[in-house]
Amino acid sequence: MAAETRHLTTLTSAYGEFVRHPTPRLLGTVLLVLMVGRGLWAGWSWADAVVVAVLVGLQPFTEWVIHVVVLHCPANGGLRDRAAGASHRRHHEDPRDLRYQFVHPYAVYGALALAAALVLGLRTPAAVTGVLTATVLTLVYEWVHFLIHTDYAPRHEPYRRLHRAHRLHHFRNERYWLGVTARTGDRVLGTNPRKQDVPVSPTARTALAAR
Repeated sequence: MAAETRHLTTLTSAYGEFVRHPTPRLLGTVLLVLMVGRGLWAGWSWADAVVVAVLVGLQPFTEWVIHVVVLHCPANGGLRDRAAGASHRRHHEDPRDLRYQFVHPYAVYGALALAAALVLGLRTPAAVTGVLTATVLTLVYEWVHFLIHTDYAPRHEPYRRLHRAHRLHHFRNERYWLGVTARTGDRVLGTNPRKQDVPVSPTARTALAAR
């Protein structure tokens, strides 16, 4: 029987389970290396602040685009489907199944290869800052997404809103509420309706809605 997020009712138990999995550990290791590397590379400037601001500002829309274009891609056996779509459909079928909770480590390795090429090509401190920021944002995404699928009860309003929206995405209609760590993308792009304005989708648990 597949391991599940059931009965993880506290932040401590949820964190203990979270760090047992390869992707969070890999991202945590990468983050530590980047922090040390950027700390040793002198030359903090306005460019670092601009890079951080841009990446943080784009994150809600980055999540939205990846969710729509990659994770909810057509089930046609194509590259996107084989790389992420099929796994994400399994996640919709059983949102508690830990096998499909996280970004696959191979995807992280691929992103790291691209990041290394970027840093080696630009050879600027701000490039490292960019990769560092992207790693933090990815780790935050993984934690928030994982926590939403546990039995930890929301206690603060900002997290409660994220929790409710993502649960609606899974159990109301998979076409809406596509953000995970922020709802800005949904608000701007028109996928943040009121619950009562959206019909229950018969394919929410499979993510196979017609496109």
